Amino acid sequence: MKLLPLTRCLFVWYTTMSNAQPTNGYFQQKVDYVIKATLHDTTHTLDAEIQFTYQNNSPNALQEIWVHLWGNAYQNRKTAFCKQQLKSGDREYYFSKPEDRGGFSGLDFRVDGQQASWKIDPNNPDIAVVTLSRPLATGQKITVSTPFTLKIPASFSRLGHVETSYQMPQWYPKPAVYDHKGWHAMPYLNMGEFYSEFGSFDVTLTLPDNYVVGATGLLQTGSEILFLQKKEAETRELLSQKEPHKTAKYPASSSRMKTIRYTADLVHDFAWFADKRFMVLKDTARLASGKSVDCWAMFRMSKESKMGRGQSKYWEKGAFYVRRAVEFYSEHVGEYPYPQATAVHSALSAGGGMEYPMITVIGNSDSAQDLDDVITHEVGHNWFYGFLASNERDHPFMDEGFNTYYESRYMKKYYGKFGPANLPKVLLDESKQGSLMETGYLLLAREHKDTPPDSHSDSFTSLAYGLEVYMKTALVLDWLEKSVGTEKFDAAMKDYYRNWQFSHPYPEDLKASFKQNGINADWFFQSMQTRDQLDLKISSVKPAKARTDGNFGLGAKQVNGYHLFIKNKGSLDAPFPVTALQEGKPVSTRWFTQGDIERSSGVFFQTDSADAFEIDYERVTLDINRKNNFRKTGGLFPGMRPLEYRLFAPVQNTRKNTLAIIPWIGWNNADKTMLGLMIYNPPVPSRKFQYYLLPGYGLGTGQWVGAGNLRYQFFPGGIFPKVAVSLRYKSFHTGQRQDGDITDRFTRWMPQVRAQLRSSRPAFEHALVFRTLLLERDYQRIASEQNATQKNTIYELRYEGEQWKAPHPFKYQVALEAQDYTDQFERNDQYIRLAAEWQQKFFYQEKRKITLRVFAGAFLQNSRSDFYPNEYSLTLAPQGINDYRFDQLYLARTGANHLLGRQVSQSDGGFKGPISSILPGQTGLSNQYLVTMNLMADLPFKLPLRLPVKPYFDLGYFKDGSPDADQNQPFVWSGGLALSFFKGGLEFYFPIYSSKTLQDAYQEASGANYAKMISWSMRLNFQEPMKLIEKISR
Repeated sequence: MKLLPLTRCLFVWYTTMSNAQPTNGYFQQKVDYVIKATLHDTTHTLDAEIQFTYQNNSPNALQEIWVHLWGNAYQNRKTAFCKQQLKSGDREYYFSKPEDRGGFSGLDFRVDGQQASWKIDPNNPDIAVVTLSRPLATGQKITVSTPFTLKIPASFSRLGHVETSYQMPQWYPKPAVYDHKGWHAMPYLNMGEFYSEFGSFDVTLTLPDNYVVGATGLLQTGSEILFLQKKEAETRELLSQKEPHKTAKYPASSSRMKTIRYTADLVHDFAWFADKRFMVLKDTARLASGKSVDCWAMFRMSKESKMGRGQSKYWEKGAFYVRRAVEFYSEHVGEYPYPQATAVHSALSAGGGMEYPMITVIGNSDSAQDLDDVITHEVGHNWFYGFLASNERDHPFMDEGFNTYYESRYMKKYYGKFGPANLPKVLLDESKQGSLMETGYLLLAREHKDTPPDSHSDSFTSLAYGLEVYMKTALVLDWLEKSVGTEKFDAAMKDYYRNWQFSHPYPEDLKASFKQNGINADWFFQSMQTRDQLDLKISSVKPAKARTDGNFGLGAKQVNGYHLFIKNKGSLDAPFPVTALQEGKPVSTRWFTQGDIERSSGVFFQTDSADAFEIDYERVTLDINRKNNFRKTGGLFPGMRPLEYRLFAPVQNTRKNTLAIIPWIGWNNADKTMLGLMIYNPPVPSRKFQYYLLPGYGLGTGQWVGAGNLRYQFFPGGIFPKVAVSLRYKSFHTGQRQDGDITDRFTRWMPQVRAQLRSSRPAFEHALVFRTLLLERDYQRIASEQNATQKNTIYELRYEGEQWKAPHPFKYQVALEAQDYTDQFERNDQYIRLAAEWQQKFFYQEKRKITLRVFAGAFLQNSRSDFYPNEYSLTLAPQGINDYRFDQLYLARTGANHLLGRQVSQSDGGFKGPISSILPGQTGLSNQYLVTMNLMADLPFKLPLRLPVKPYFDLGYFKDGSPDADQNQPFVWSGGLALSFFKGGLEFYFPIYSSKTLQDAYQEASGANYAKMISWSMRLNFQEPMKLIEKISR
């Protein structure tokens, strides 16, 4: 409380300074708020009146004031917030109930007491513009007021409530920033933060008196101060008890109301949180100047885990973590100017924590260390967002990235590392494979899917926002710090803080600040604003002739060393360190620049003892490929890393050539149990050349089987951002021959080129694929019963696309296929086939959907168009015998009369009934055309025992040109119920009613035994490591 006069003096200083920079054109507006609000927790509404005084310090007269109404982001499905959620795949808000949404009502803007003309932005209901009756001249003020009622939404993002626990940021009308670049009116986004004017707040809240409130500002109500002191004493008493304290899930609200008041200066936002269950702890931070800061933690005493007190166990040191964070940032960036800092544990649907001036909200944590990390990050935002109030929406790296950098320094100081506390070394050993942050950066950078950190928030995917804005920025700042020295870097940052606190710096201001402190940060901003990468390579190492150290005369000394010839294969011009090694241990390190390595003589590295050199031994830079950073001074293959064998290695060891091995076991009806090894190079992060080999041994056949894939990808850019060339192989047995001794077998080689096409649409990817299937099948001739080998070559050109954006994601493909072949009757045939497929999920609730699949196929040319069908015919209900490309995974391709033999697949017609064959006259095969539609729906309610029952319906139209075909019923249909497990990975189909043609076919195939009409499908195809990484990096 004693610090309040000092804070007001600082505010007067800030106002003066912000108006005293005409030489560089800088100005800053000022907004002072007075708000009175009453919470009605039975209806989850807030009745309020707001008055703000707006001071125009710009050189321009203003005709209007743009105002944010961010509570309206939860008003309907047309808001920018809802659209962004769908783009990121989150359907929760889109399918929310109307009563769970929220927004403002009762707005009536007045300017200086007079009715004002205002309107809602037609494209954004959470933005309004107030038109002034006369221009607001430079240096003048106006007072804008309005009553409002806020319907508080459920917790979808930041503002919201869970029952009677309230999270109240963005709860009042708030003017947008007007600066030298104009107005910055922006809709509310979940991923993408804020930009607001500094000023003062005088806020009065009325609510039931058993609520505990944490808020921005300094509490002015004496009775509430005593209430918090009493709560703190109660909390310490409860924490001292061995048994966890039990509280009602949501205690009833008191019938008595209380009114509490907060004031705050030098802030640009005001947030508050209220919960009747909050426990309270307090600590005190003591800064170098002698100033003290009250540090509060508010949390729920809840039993939320098997470990006892649950989250409250971690929060016992919550106030201490707040204190330590305030002291750390004050020491390394600049002194904390506010009188208090608070962390509250409450509901949050926008990340693990969220910051506001003097207060932060924290979600659930996995450990005490994790809680400390999140509290530190969010408290740290008081500096990078609170005091250095950059435009977070347009330049998110200036707060999230810088703050993550200091967070990492804090964690390394107190825990020795920055990253998940309990990450098993088998997944990532940072001493060998680099940090989790670097691995995350490379995940996108190597796929050329990275977005420059200095980009608009809405241009990122959810994954890229974390990996680029947070992690990449922090890593490059650490790189910058190491290149200039910690002392010089810290001095520059403290100077930046002193010059720009309580202001709105832009990237150019940050760059100028670095320059004023003797730091050339051009390469840092190149890294922030482009996708340019560093890729250094030591081409050769040559011993240097003895040379003098630069002195002449008696003081001259002979020095030894090596000439290093280094190339930068990338486009980022950045400093980097090189370390001399002796028997694998560092001897000395020197920093170099691009200018150094461009000399024809290379760079001279003075050392008396070195047997190898390595670029960036300490992993400071973001070299995109560290494999070529090492070179010995002599020997055979001087640039080659040693080979290591590892059992399960998901992440690359950049100092070793890793051959990873995993045992595998499989089964099919022909080979029976198969045992083998998966041999691969670690897939994380992705690399240009990747492979896996799956050699195995079939115990049932006594023969070798297996599969594999070799893939090389490159990035030409332009219309083809990525091209992947691969060679795949698989060879397994399919069934026993009539003599019972030998099994039929297939072998498939498949060279393929996949060229990804450029796309400007979010969450959408499409590509051209050309593949050649080289098939070899050992079989027994039908006519002569002689053993034979059939060789086929199939060519396929395919265009495919997928959009994974909610609420109705889809994928499609169009394929042209051709083949000349000799059938089992030694007849020469050929065909050209065109087929198209569309799959889409129509969600009608957040987690419930109707799945549609449409297929259309036709033979443009087919020598068998009027002859009996064969395995190349279009198939209504594909089974193993119809999978002539061997694309699908079947447990029993042929020869199984039990359930295994009734496996179907979602290819061609996609019908569920087990009727397919290649026998003459068999229903469901066409040598001309086939059109089908497959529907499956989630039930809108839960069944007993959570049975995963889904109704399905298949509809088809086809024409069979064979002489024995039934020409009377080209339309066929079938419906039934499916049991769907593992998100559709395993399904069982129970037909209930079908068209007569299919019903007759089912009866004939099953011998009128319903159990034999039940079919199943399995879509648990082996997921190649490289495909998994591609899906993750979307």
